[in-house]
Amino acid sequence: MKSRPALPAADHRGRVWEPSQGSHLNWHWLEIQFETHSDAADLVTAALAPLTGGVELRDAGTLLSAAPERTCVVALCRPDQGQALLDAVDAALTTARAAGVVVDPVIVRRREAHEDEWRDVWKQFFRTTRVGRRFTVQPSWDAHELPEGELIIHLDPGLAFGTGAHPSTRLVIGLAEEMRDARADMDRLLDLGCGSGILSIVAARLWPRASGLALDIDPQAVICAQENLERNQVTSFEVRTGTLADVAERFDLVMANIQADVLGELAPRFPARLADNGRLILSGILLEQVESVLETYRHAGLILDGRSEEGEWGALRLRLGT
Repeated sequence: MKSRPALPAADHRGRVWEPSQGSHLNWHWLEIQFETHSDAADLVTAALAPLTGGVELRDAGTLLSAAPERTCVVALCRPDQGQALLDAVDAALTTARAAGVVVDPVIVRRREAHEDEWRDVWKQFFRTTRVGRRFTVQPSWDAHELPEGELIIHLDPGLAFGTGAHPSTRLVIGLAEEMRDARADMDRLLDLGCGSGILSIVAARLWPRASGLALDIDPQAVICAQENLERNQVTSFEVRTGTLADVAERFDLVMANIQADVLGELAPRFPARLADNGRLILSGILLEQVESVLETYRHAGLILDGRSEEGEWGALRLRLGT
């Protein structure tokens, strides 16, 4: 990771601009990072997501971390899209300030980036990690012998998100393990917003006789998930590009580790996608958002079956109301 200038210039809005570092003849992407107070991170994410298809969040609980009460929202886009992202975030933060949300200081970093750098970053920071009660996630560059009896997930994140290091992923795994303790048989499973495919692999290990669908709107994530499923010899999951609206069948378990505002929009669609005794696990929810999300899903006809918390993150397990 390259160092940044010690004294970047600040503009009249209080944003700090840091110039791009380095150059390369074959850049493919523009990376823009928006670091702000954590209270404003959701607004930045909501502004960026429609333009990029997804963002990375770095806070005090992630592998690539930010300072306490600070969150860094990272977006990749084509170079010609950069100004549109800057304008969208500027508008969102202006609205946030007017509403009294703590925003400043905002640090904006932008640089040209090559896809290969993503893997290099993961090789520096991502190491073999224990997640849940049964699983150990092991990247290809950190291979060594592990204790007998561990369920090993061989995982390379690539350009997709999901390593098991973030609390939101661990919360899904924990709630799924609880469900496995009570229910050994499943028929159909859905991993919505599959990212690297880690939750699909976990579900395939927990319910090896079930079949599943891993779905993501990002074609790059679909490629990465397929690679990781093959790396783990998981053949029971189909991987597709698409949304929940593209799915017509019902599932015994749906896992959705997605940001809270998107989960809110999806709430009316989920009841029709659950089997009679099915369960829905939601994660990616900040603790202060949990009750609001739960109330939204109650209105959609779902009731609480279990919940879990880690740090500032929460997850819910829901079922159809009776």
